[in-house]
Amino acid sequence: MFRFSFAAAAAALLAAQAFAQTTSECNPTWGNVTCPDNAALGTTFDYPFNDTMAEMDPRFFNVTAGASLIKFSQDGAEFTMVKHGDSVRVQSDFYIFYGRVEAIMQAAPGTGVISSVNLLSDDLDEIDWEVMGQNTTNVFNNWYGKGNRTQNHGEEPVLADSQTGFHNYTIIWTEQELEFWLDGQQVRTVPAGEPGNYPQTPCYINLSLWAGGDPDNEPGVIAWAGGETDYDAGPYTMKIKSLKVVDGHTNSSSYHYSDTSGSHASIQVNEGESEVYKALNKKSTKQKAEEKWTGLSQTAKIAIAASVCGVLLLVCVIYTFVCITQRKKGRLEREAHDKEWAAHESELAAYRLKMARGDFAVSHLGHGEAKF
Repeated sequence: MFRFSFAAAAAALLAAQAFAQTTSECNPTWGNVTCPDNAALGTTFDYPFNDTMAEMDPRFFNVTAGASLIKFSQDGAEFTMVKHGDSVRVQSDFYIFYGRVEAIMQAAPGTGVISSVNLLSDDLDEIDWEVMGQNTTNVFNNWYGKGNRTQNHGEEPVLADSQTGFHNYTIIWTEQELEFWLDGQQVRTVPAGEPGNYPQTPCYINLSLWAGGDPDNEPGVIAWAGGETDYDAGPYTMKIKSLKVVDGHTNSSSYHYSDTSGSHASIQVNEGESEVYKALNKKSTKQKAEEKWTGLSQTAKIAIAASVCGVLLLVCVIYTFVCITQRKKGRLEREAHDKEWAAHESELAAYRLKMARGDFAVSHLGHGEAKF
């Protein structure tokens, strides 16, 4: 099912410090800090990427590197590396506590160019799918417990054309075991272990494109990545068509570390609707009205329909009454105006007749001139 590369394993052992998660903003197992609870997914997140988008949705994702290097097309979200120093890193704003992660991805080509789908926890548990750009026959998976960089768990299952086509990279993570799947085929199973030897604390999802073969990296990292990256041969683009995430705990709003053991038993699940659930299930006024209507009994629907018809009938009656009243009022006003106009015309005609007869002529006071 897979081919384990001892050369790659040796290089990976040297390179572990670079590509394993080695830092955390707040590690709950340190004991001398109080870390905030992890915001839970608490539901199923099935999210396609397409050319209608302008950015990674800030309700669900946090772009921690390379925001300007992310574009969208019909192929999905495109992460592009152009020059030395470029990288793209997008992490989910939610965590899952066990569950399933399924990414439909086309890896970037290029020696030393790494396309990654990872699960990462605050106390440095880690689960990885990583694809080296120069390797056209195999892909790489790995896992770490509590950031233990001496661990070497990498394997390379066979997968052709990872850079020329889309493939399904899936991680199924439970309390009992960890499974890696490629295009619907299970390629690896890892049995559960103790803290430090098995990932078992809430993780966020990380999507990234980076240059393991950057000349500034340590020799072991460059060897693991397949060689030095030639930026002049770029740009190099990784594409994510969709991301599906199922949280192992539904109806959970957050996850709390109750002690510093890093054990799954120490994780307290706080119940309730998560912020992601609320965002995904936020309904418009129309949708809410439709749902309420659908939930009504047939008798209630008939009663409401009859009431609406009654109101409409009353509105029609009132409208008709107002129209008739206004028309009648208008007719009376018109008749009064016509009578007034007729009287005015009659008066004017009489005045003209008197003028024609000279009734308004002024006679002289005498036949001579007036004297003073």
